[in-house]
Amino acid sequence: MDKVSRDINRLENSVARYIYIKYIQDRTADPVVSPVVEAVVSPVVSKEESSDSSSSSSSSDDEEIEEAAKDIIKDPTIKVNTKAKVARPKVLDKVAYTIYRKNIFHQSRSCFTLNQDEIIREDIRIMTLADKAYEKHPAEFKMGDFELPPDVLRCSFIRKHHHRYYRCRNQIMNKDSDICKKHKNSENIYYDNYNDLLEKLIT
Repeated sequence: MDKVSRDINRLENSVARYIYIKYIQDRTADPVVSPVVEAVVSPVVSKEESSDSSSSSSSSDDEEIEEAAKDIIKDPTIKVNTKAKVARPKVLDKVAYTIYRKNIFHQSRSCFTLNQDEIIREDIRIMTLADKAYEKHPAEFKMGDFELPPDVLRCSFIRKHHHRYYRCRNQIMNKDSDICKKHKNSENIYYDNYNDLLEKLIT
């Protein structure tokens, strides 16, 4: 489960980074004019500068350049690639990206895991279905129709995994034993701990 949690977090980080660079940072970064656009506009700029080099007013120069650019766009004989891509930097802005991650990952990013109480409750719920069927018709009871054996036919061995207790899901060896064949020689050291937890949930 821990490995799954790490994989999910790694995937989330990759997706968040891609979205930030592709759709957020690109829109806020200063655009760089495409070489195609520069090639069309620069001759006009140089022409205006050479014809009016004696003028010292920067505002009038800007107005002339703007008017010349408008004339180029309106001229049907000159083709301008309006679909030219705007080049933007792909370097990650770490400060802005950190703020972005805090905003979208404001909650705890741990993978959902069942705690001990939920594990025991779910186990009891599934086993209860088999218990009811076995109590009604013991002779007609079929083990394959249920996920777990009924309590009286189920192995009582308790194992511990990642600090949580689990009861064996196998059927007992025979009516005189409460352990399955797999655990007949195993020491059931967590049996009392599991029963203490079970009693707290029931009472």
